[in-house]
Amino acid sequence: MVCSKNSLRLKIGSLFLVALEGKTLTEEEKEALSLFGLKHFIFFSRNLGSYTETRALLQEIEALAGKGLRAIDQEGGPVCRLKPPYFPNLKAPFSLAQEKDPEKAVAKEASLCANELKRWGFNLNLAPVLDLGGEKTPSFLKGRTFGEDPKKVAVLARIYIKTFKKAGLLSCAKHFPGLGGVKNDPHYSLPVKEAIEEKDLLPFREAIKAGVPAIMTTHLLIPSWDEAPVTFSPKLVSFLRRKLHFKGLILTDDLFMGGALEMANLEEAVLRAFLSGHDLLLLCGSFQESLKVLSNFADESAKSTILLEKLFQKKDFIEKQICTLFSKSIT
Repeated sequence: MVCSKNSLRLKIGSLFLVALEGKTLTEEEKEALSLFGLKHFIFFSRNLGSYTETRALLQEIEALAGKGLRAIDQEGGPVCRLKPPYFPNLKAPFSLAQEKDPEKAVAKEASLCANELKRWGFNLNLAPVLDLGGEKTPSFLKGRTFGEDPKKVAVLARIYIKTFKKAGLLSCAKHFPGLGGVKNDPHYSLPVKEAIEEKDLLPFREAIKAGVPAIMTTHLLIPSWDEAPVTFSPKLVSFLRRKLHFKGLILTDDLFMGGALEMANLEEAVLRAFLSGHDLLLLCGSFQESLKVLSNFADESAKSTILLEKLFQKKDFIEKQICTLFSKSIT
C-alpha cells in the first residue's frame, strides 16, 4: 500500500477530535483543516461567545471541513463550557440524583441540554459521567457523578442517553472503566486502581444497552488487568468490544493530560492509543502542538505497513459509524 505524504496527511484527520485556539479560525487553523482533512472538533470556553458568534464559528468550520463531530463537555454543574447568560444554567448531576424524583429531574435536564446544544449547532455532548462517587469524592469528580450506587447510576445514565437520542443528539459515556475510588486526578498524574469490579462496569453495561453511541476511556492503570494504562491497552479496548459488546465509537480522554504523558511523550501517547484500538484520539491542548502530533503520525504511518493498514481500516470504520449516527440520530 503506497501513499504520498500529502494524500496520507489528508486521511488522518478523521481519527482526531481536535481543539481550536479561539472564537474565530486563524489562518494557520484554516490551512491545517485543509492539509490534514480535519473533520471533528471539541469546543471549550475559549472558543465560545454569544450564540451568534458561536454559530458563525461552527458554520465556518462546516464550510471548510464539511460535516463532522462538534463536541462539547456540557455535563451540568461544575463542567459546563457554555454558561449563562448565553446558555441555561444546568444543575450538577450529583444534585439531580438527590432530588425527590431523580429520574424525572435527569430527563428534564437532559432534554433542556440536548435541545439547546442542538439549537447552537453542536451534535455530541461528552456526557454522562458514569464514574461512581459521592459527597466525599475527589474534587476532579465532585458534583459530576450521579452517586455511588451503581444501580441508581445505571438507571439515570439510561434515561440521560435515551433523552439525548430522542432529541437527535449524540451522548458519550465516560470515563471507562470507572474512576470511582481513585485519588489522583488524571489531568495531572496517572491514577492506579488495583481492580475493576462489577459495580464499576454496571453503568457502562446499561449505557451500552441504552444505545450510547460513544464511550470515552480514561487514563488509569489497573495492574490486575494490564501493565499498560487503559489508554494504551488493547486488552481493555478488546474487553469493551468483545465482553461488553460495544459497537460504537471509542474515544480517548485528552492525550495532553498528565495521566497520558506519565508513561509516554505526546507523540508516543497518540500512537500507542491508536494502536490499542481507540477510534478517536482527543487533543485538547495547544493547536500548534497538535499539528506537530498530526505531522508525526503521518510520518510514522508512511514508514509502517501495520500503521498504514490500521489507519485505513479505522478511517473507514469511523466514517461509517458517523454516517450511520448522523442518519439515525441527528436531524
